[in-house]
Amino acid sequence: DVGPATDVLFDGEEFRLFTTRRIDTPNTHGTGCTFASATAAGLAKGKSIRESVSAAKGYVTGAIRNNFQMGSGHGPLNHFYEYWTSD
Repeated sequence: DVGPATDVLFDGEEFRLFTTRRIDTPNTHGTGCTFASATAAGLAKGKSIRESVSAAKGYVTGAIRNNFQMGSGHGPLNHFYEYWTSD
């Protein structure tokens, strides 16, 4: 068991944990940039920081779950998993 995947948000007043089941895969290239961009997109749409981080966590988790296996090493996420899968 590799344990959960938890992200922590401090909004200036309190800490909030966003936890999902960790997906055991080497295909995680781009997760940090994707998480930050998805959070920023939520904020730009007028969502709160908590809503933005929660949505970003769900999006990145889905993109990891539906990743691409390419060659050897760390492969990419599937940013378009809602529209196209590698199956």
